[in-house]
Amino acid sequence: MKKMIIALLAAFCLIFSFIAWKLETYQHAKVELDSNADFYLIYPGKIEAFQLSNDQPKLIHTQKMNSDNYFGSGKNHILDNQSLVFANDQQKFTNDNLVYIDFKTGEILRKPSKYATYISGTDGQHFYTAGPFHALSQFDNTFKLKNQLKLDDDFFPLPYVYADDTFIYLNGNQMTTGQSDSQKNVLYIIDKTSFTTSDIVEYDKNLVTHEGLLAKDTLYLPITSHHALDYKDIETSYDILTFNTKTRTFSSITLSQPAPGSIQPLKEDNLLFIEHESDWLSAISFTIYNTQTGQESYHRLDELNPRPYYIDHVRQLDGNRLLLILAGKALIYDWQAKKVLSQIILSEDYVSGVWVND
Repeated sequence: MKKMIIALLAAFCLIFSFIAWKLETYQHAKVELDSNADFYLIYPGKIEAFQLSNDQPKLIHTQKMNSDNYFGSGKNHILDNQSLVFANDQQKFTNDNLVYIDFKTGEILRKPSKYATYISGTDGQHFYTAGPFHALSQFDNTFKLKNQLKLDDDFFPLPYVYADDTFIYLNGNQMTTGQSDSQKNVLYIIDKTSFTTSDIVEYDKNLVTHEGLLAKDTLYLPITSHHALDYKDIETSYDILTFNTKTRTFSSITLSQPAPGSIQPLKEDNLLFIEHESDWLSAISFTIYNTQTGQESYHRLDELNPRPYYIDHVRQLDGNRLLLILAGKALIYDWQAKKVLSQIILSEDYVSGVWVND
């Protein structure tokens, strides 16, 4: 009997140790950092390091993870100027993995979340997630939950959380159930200290906006179209809706080219990368907008064939060179000269994230 008890205890300890080991290896790993790398591409199941030689990316290292969907996909954010963080997978609403990759120490951290992570954002120090019928959640860089605010059931936030030093901003639609004529566009302003709603600002209900960007006290929301509530009369937009976070007032910017889509940040914080929405017969196009001068620089990638649907990732390498990731290709593009310097075919079509070394 004693031997049986000892055997059972030994088996229990073995199983417990195995579970603990599996949990540790699930949550923690290491990036194999390369001092010669100029940038890294993160795929769902691996990381590739590249070096630039005469504007030509050269693959110098590949690190395969222990599963094909180890990282998954999600909107990328930078924390503390040294790590990439995102939620896997952006198509889900709950029970996603939160992924943290530190490109200074090499640490990889993954944790499951019971909160909706479809919508995310950062203030540079904290990671935020949200979702309809759920809560706005604030995490530190170890994914410890710091604060949470239950969102109103009649509020449907759009995909991005914007945050500065003092406030968090969520824009979206608000509508009373069963009353379609009650729909309105609103911007929720949440105080970061008390984690309570500070204000709800209403804006034109006939605007359809895309994913935007918060930069230097201004929230930029590209207007994809103007429409009546019945959606019968839809007008293509040339405008970007702006919100001054100091005065809490709305205004707009009119571009020379139509259909502004998603806005992505560049290294120079006075520059906005604005991709234009278009059909399959049109070339991919984008505008680089200078927020200080109002100057526009319009670009078309006519040489890409077949046409990718959209640009997955944009990173500014230096003053004139951009790294563009789209449809299984990596392009080095000189935006001052409006010229593709080089392009390579990637090992996989989908890239989860991009990290550029300073």
